[in-house]
Amino acid sequence: MMKKLLLPLILINSINVLAQEEPSFLETFISDTNDHRKDIHNYIISLSSSVDNYFDDEEDIKINRKNYAAAYGLIELSAIKNQHENLSFDQRVRIKLKLPKLKDKFRLVFESDEIDENKDYIENKKSNQDDDFNLALSYQTLKDYAELKAKVGIKLRSKLDPFLKLSARKTWEDVNGIDYVIGQDVKQSVIKKLETTSYYEVAKKFNDYYSLHQYTEYYWHSSESRDSQILPSIHLKQKIDAKNHLTYSFNSNIDNIDTNLRIKRHSLQLKYRHFIKKWLYVDTIPENYYSYDDNFKPKYAMRFNLGMYFNKSSYK
Repeated sequence: MMKKLLLPLILINSINVLAQEEPSFLETFISDTNDHRKDIHNYIISLSSSVDNYFDDEEDIKINRKNYAAAYGLIELSAIKNQHENLSFDQRVRIKLKLPKLKDKFRLVFESDEIDENKDYIENKKSNQDDDFNLALSYQTLKDYAELKAKVGIKLRSKLDPFLKLSARKTWEDVNGIDYVIGQDVKQSVIKKLETTSYYEVAKKFNDYYSLHQYTEYYWHSSESRDSQILPSIHLKQKIDAKNHLTYSFNSNIDNIDTNLRIKRHSLQLKYRHFIKKWLYVDTIPENYYSYDDNFKPKYAMRFNLGMYFNKSSYK
């Protein structure tokens, strides 16, 4: 047990040691890739402009290149190690195009499947060969009563899967020192049918460095009559400084699959994020988990992420 606790701490410290011992290699890498990052961001900006003009080809003197600068790309490469299993790899891609001619509320998004850390557990992630991607046009607006979002698109897989996703979110800030959020997502697709997610979050900010969050999610999937999950979690977030962030989490999974509502999983997770630059980060995520299928015997999993943004901060 002591080894399981010490290993994550050693790995976390090794990141900073590596950065300190070999700054020349890091700075060389950043310098050598500066032009490439700028070219990729400029391509994303040009793509935003082309798509925007395709939807509305009328000239607008108020629209210039700066209006598209908020478009960005993200690529995140991951290595995952589950106890007694081989190392596996994964990637996440996201490109968001800004479309000012369609008003600032519209975005065109290309991304790998959205990650829900309450359901997409580290130990369940296998090969990246079957990853699906989504291409969607999203519209978001803020009303007095809620934040509303609609997304229509196609999941790119062996069989194309059109989908429509509607979201509503309401936030109350600083009510006796506490923030409250409630939300509802409804997604309809051809293959996965109807999915709904209801959630709430209660957050307390203690100071500039610590905040406590209690989050509970209820997920229901129509294609399986007993596929519903209740996912409560508690997160203590710590901002060490501008470059280093820690999140301590306790999660549970209560579901209807194979049994009536029963606790199927507990986990303790530590997520350490270090920003090497504003646009470049590494994550170290060790986790101890206890699952119903293994009689709640303790196991461990580990995930490492390397993320890079292609935005206006990535080459300045």
